[in-house]
Amino acid sequence: MDKISDLPKIILHDILSRLPYEDAARTSVLSKAWHETWSSFPILVFDGSQGVLMHWKDRKDPLKIQENRRKANSFLKSVDRTLVRFHHHGFAIKEFNLSMMFFHPRFMPHRVDRWMKIVGESSSLQVLKLELELADCFFGCEFDSRAVDSYYYLPPDVLKAKSLTELVLSGKIRADKLIVNHRIRFPMLRILSLFEVYLGHEQALEDLISGCPMIEHLILEHCVGLENVKIHDLPKLKSAKFYGFREIHVDVPSLEYLHLGNDELEFPCDISIDKCRNLKVFLLRAARSVFVSNQWLLELFDKFPFLERLELSGCVTSESLMISSSRLKVLSFEACVELKEARINAPNLESCRYSGQSSHMPAAMSFVNCSNQVDFDVVFATEYRIMDLKRLRAFLQNIAPRNVMVSLYLRIMKGSSIVFNEDVLQNVQVPLPRIKQLRLLVAEETEELCVLLINDLFWSFRPAIISLNLKLCSRIFLKLLLEKLRCHNEEERCCSSSQMKCWWHDLKDVKVRSSPKKYENLSDCEALLDSLPINFSSPTLHLNFELEWDSLYTSVSGGGINAGPSVN
Repeated sequence: MDKISDLPKIILHDILSRLPYEDAARTSVLSKAWHETWSSFPILVFDGSQGVLMHWKDRKDPLKIQENRRKANSFLKSVDRTLVRFHHHGFAIKEFNLSMMFFHPRFMPHRVDRWMKIVGESSSLQVLKLELELADCFFGCEFDSRAVDSYYYLPPDVLKAKSLTELVLSGKIRADKLIVNHRIRFPMLRILSLFEVYLGHEQALEDLISGCPMIEHLILEHCVGLENVKIHDLPKLKSAKFYGFREIHVDVPSLEYLHLGNDELEFPCDISIDKCRNLKVFLLRAARSVFVSNQWLLELFDKFPFLERLELSGCVTSESLMISSSRLKVLSFEACVELKEARINAPNLESCRYSGQSSHMPAAMSFVNCSNQVDFDVVFATEYRIMDLKRLRAFLQNIAPRNVMVSLYLRIMKGSSIVFNEDVLQNVQVPLPRIKQLRLLVAEETEELCVLLINDLFWSFRPAIISLNLKLCSRIFLKLLLEKLRCHNEEERCCSSSQMKCWWHDLKDVKVRSSPKKYENLSDCEALLDSLPINFSSPTLHLNFELEWDSLYTSVSGGGINAGPSVN
């Protein structure tokens, strides 16, 4: 007997709120009781981007335009019906989430106004998320996306929602007139996020924030008309993200998380954050006006004594950096092309990440007074379709000390060239870099290049684990890798005439781990590949190969590198 269905509606609504929205919607077919529960569920999500899509090349296709108009009208009527029903029955609305990628500035504003009136009148409203993008090619019409006259004017009805705790506005929305002509008062607002919204000037932002004294999380990104951001008098503010401004001044001692950037701007950004003494996390992206030097780092850790996480992305740096901090736990460099050497003295460091192009690898990375358990995550992508494994191997060999656990992620596109010089291994006994985990994205589909890549990878590294996402790797690469790994236990006199052993002789054992857990050995994986359709794509199918190696050394002298067993 179904006793859950007899529970009060408020409890059933609470159960639904803990499910993914799609799963919550499916409960409506379970029974009449569940259908009634779903019909009054106070969280409303309308995503118009799901069914109305058009490629730019189809913008003049009358059939595609007509089909999109039909889908858009169906979506609009669905929102109409739902809100009218909620209004008629007096159902509460706790969350309203509307996303439309086909907003028409002439025909739709009055409709959205009507929706905002119903939503704003709900005394239970806590979350309001509104995302609007211009229709553009969806209906065969084009608008100037930069013309503010095409933006949707946020109506005064929104101000009725005094119980609002989260407000998210994104896209072609004008909030300036609402702020100028009305007194803003959201006494319970905790989260405010504005993305590409038109604010017009600094005073609009000042007036908005002054009416929201309880804000804890603030996001401002590329707000049109706003060049300077000045934040103060927010005693509860814990995290903030500011993108795309000329000046950023933050005077909030309670702030713990700060993300700054101006990657789309040609002009420098003036940053003043000295008063944020309790900062624990600082992310700086493409702030070209900031020169990251040893002196800058010294002052940074002095100003923010509680800093535990520092991420630098696309920043201008000195060629050599010394990072010294007793509290730092997480450190990240991304696309810092000037950086040649980094020396890290951080006894509490738990993880470090370096991400960039294969043509801009630092010469050395050293960890001083760091824990033996530091995870060093390295991400390299092919640049100009060239992956230089010689340089990559040199970079990994210059990581000190050698007990640092390195995870390597390589993205190799279709048609890439692999550079690997055999003279690196001539007449020497070389300790091969030990890789904790090698994650691969290989789109290459040429058999010869895939074989070369697999052999060169194993001549360059000794990965303990190889991780693959079947969606992100070509079928031919996966097939050849499985065949190569299977060869490790075969009796084959492939290198009897050479003074050097093939890499696969050092491979003692291979274990398979998959998610979901259906495949336990290499034969299972090969059968899987054979059974999949040509255009198969799965974001949830992952394969991990745990490799046990006999030695981290390879002895070579003359004769060149043997490519290992051939693939028939």
